[in-house]
Amino acid sequence: MFKKLFAEKKGSKKVFIIPFHVKPLENSIMPPDLYGAYVSCYAAGETYIEAIKNALRKLADDGLHPEEILQPIHEMQVSDWTVHINDLWEAYVSDLPDQSDFEKSIASGKVVYGPFGSYNSE
Repeated sequence: MFKKLFAEKKGSKKVFIIPFHVKPLENSIMPPDLYGAYVSCYAAGETYIEAIKNALRKLADDGLHPEEILQPIHEMQVSDWTVHINDLWEAYVSDLPDQSDFEKSIASGKVVYGPFGSYNSE
């Protein structure tokens, strides 16, 4: 409710962090020896529903079947990416987009993946 009362900072855009449990389909971006993975998708949208739809399209395009949408779904400002990945994914920062690339991806409607936590068997 309060977010609607105050204008967003100029240049800021909200991003939803949607965690998924995924399994590979044919022509998947996942290596064939992996059985599944957990991954957070970073997607923009006016609502989390819109962001989930964007993330589901990206997963399908990459040959990933969403077994489950996990909880909780978080929200952050696109401008908080660097702080977020340093806090949450410190060991993977060099594998993730930098602040500028993240902002460009989100501004162009792309979905950004966090690190994949994969596994080999059921």
